[in-house]
Amino acid sequence: MSKIYKAFQENEASIRRIVAKYRWRKEDVDDLTQETFLKSFAAEIKQEILNPKAFLFRVAKNVAISEVKKKRHSTTDFVEDLGGMEVYKDERHISAEDQLDARQKLFVFSQALATLPPECSRALIMRKIDGLKFKQIALRLDVSVSTIEKRVATALLRCNAYLKKNGYDPEDFGAVSKKRSHQNAGRMDASKDE
Repeated sequence: MSKIYKAFQENEASIRRIVAKYRWRKEDVDDLTQETFLKSFAAEIKQEILNPKAFLFRVAKNVAISEVKKKRHSTTDFVEDLGGMEVYKDERHISAEDQLDARQKLFVFSQALATLPPECSRALIMRKIDGLKFKQIALRLDVSVSTIEKRVATALLRCNAYLKKNGYDPEDFGAVSKKRSHQNAGRMDASKDE
């Protein structure tokens, strides 16, 4: 299990208090607390964190201060003040709700990833995020392809179990259901016959 994840679970209330000194709206505190975990977990993936609790507290303070500075330097214009300007929807623009949903999913999935043994999370990250093939991962980690396949499968099963345990549907995170898996296998079998 990730040291950062464990420290986050044990100190989440304290992290919230640190953030709340700078941003008092509940939504802001929630967002910045999640941001603290995500930044800390990302740092832990790259290097060992010797004092996870202190690191989380420092990240929380920096994230909160950074947000205050960003808000202070932004300009707020109201649509009504723009006077008759047409508003067009940009089809490439992601709605605020979709951005919030994606951020929440990233937070939850990062927590699931943090509960995995390091060798499983490393293999899953290399496979799903870095897009490496099993053979490439095996070469980099100096283990067999079979070992990597097992680690990735174990990681996916544990992540799905974590998501279900916490009230989420793994399919919302891109997991393939057994039904869809069987349908895809049937399509692949049919394409082999052609």
